[in-house]
Amino acid sequence: NGFINLALPFFGFSEPIPPVKTKCNDSEFSEWDSFDYDHDITLQELIDDFEKTHKLELTMVSSGVSMLYASFYSKKKLESRLPMKVSELVKSVTGKDVPAHTKWVMLDVCCEDAEGEDVEVPAIHVNVRN
Repeated sequence: NGFINLALPFFGFSEPIPPVKTKCNDSEFSEWDSFDYDHDITLQELIDDFEKTHKLELTMVSSGVSMLYASFYSKKKLESRLPMKVSELVKSVTGKDVPAHTKWVMLDVCCEDAEGEDVEVPAIHVNVRN
């Protein structure tokens, strides 16, 4: 990376420092990482995979400004949303189809570990056009 300060006769070059790594259970990740799913999974599959693979409980899932899942939702709402694929869920909540040019949907999640502490995890990318 380089930059020039036009007010001073200064040319600067630097190497970016690596991001801070977060260690949780057996996993280690940073802000630069992402969890990628190569097929359109259901919300229940996503929740189960996080519990099995990362030993984390998903407490909230959102896409953009739309909250797709929250652990405090009513039982009726959860029963209708858990079996939905991510693309169907986004359409159901936002009222709009995933655009035809969009191959991946990015999900932001909030997680808790076994002790109930919040854990920051990278974004989740789901391929909805495989």
